[in-house]
Amino acid sequence: MIFGTGILVVLLAVLSVLLFVDFGGESSRIADEVFNFGHLPLFGVTALVILWVLGGRTWPVRDWRKYVVSFAAALGLGVVTEVVQSFTPERYFELQDIMYDALGAFTFLVLVYPFPRVPRRVGVWWLKAACSGVIVAAAMPVALTALDVRHMGGEFPLLASFETRIEMDRWETTECLVHRTKEHASHGVYALKTQLAPGEFPGISMRWLEGDWRGYDGLCFDVFLEGDRPLAVTVRIHDEIHGRSEVQSYSDRFNKRFVLHPGAQRIRIDLDEVRTAPQGREMDMSRVANICVFAYRLEEERVVYLDRFRLVRGSGLNI
Repeated sequence: MIFGTGILVVLLAVLSVLLFVDFGGESSRIADEVFNFGHLPLFGVTALVILWVLGGRTWPVRDWRKYVVSFAAALGLGVVTEVVQSFTPERYFELQDIMYDALGAFTFLVLVYPFPRVPRRVGVWWLKAACSGVIVAAAMPVALTALDVRHMGGEFPLLASFETRIEMDRWETTECLVHRTKEHASHGVYALKTQLAPGEFPGISMRWLEGDWRGYDGLCFDVFLEGDRPLAVTVRIHDEIHGRSEVQSYSDRFNKRFVLHPGAQRIRIDLDEVRTAPQGREMDMSRVANICVFAYRLEEERVVYLDRFRLVRGSGLNI
């Protein structure tokens, strides 16, 4: 019993390190997806260790009630860790993590349960195959993100063209709806239709960027504005230094206002302006972290189509 208790203590220590310790370094899309999915196998193993201890360190455990207790204990531990994380700097309470915790505990326990009273094994194998399929499906976001990151590297200096669905995961929205459309595409087949709702800062933000911007002269993207009146938008760009700072000062990033006119047009931003925009320092052009396009205090819905965000050399007006 002492040995089993020691195993649980070690497991709790590992959980504490993985879930509460800030390892520092820079975030990445793949790392975030791996960390999210990691809850599933982590709490699956947690449930199995609890089951092993409850079963008197014998295997396999045949008492189904111990499986129920193990699942409840692992899920309870997951809920507690999320609550504690809500009071921890740089950590948050996330229902998605609890879902992964529950899914991991349930699938792992089903996979090891011997089903001693089931006379026909075909149904059991189907159930276990289904649990394995659930685990594989939960891991798919990691694989798809890795595929898109590789695609981004291959397309650089093209930053976004909206030609693939997985590319949409690079973007975040505020007070607007977005979807890919074949209307007003300036490159390839698709553009991004952005329906800006009335609000304080409706817009979109490209959170994940790949590639070194040094050696390029401009950032260009294509726009089509619906309606018969102009629309003012602001383009915001910042680097990882700004993104990691506790106080994200307006003067520590690039901000520029553009007036869009009805119909098609092209926006070009001089990267020298971006590089020298922060006061007291130069922006790290090798680690640009975010591009944001938004309106300010919009009073009515406007529809803007965006396409082909890319870096250019020279004037870049005809690229």
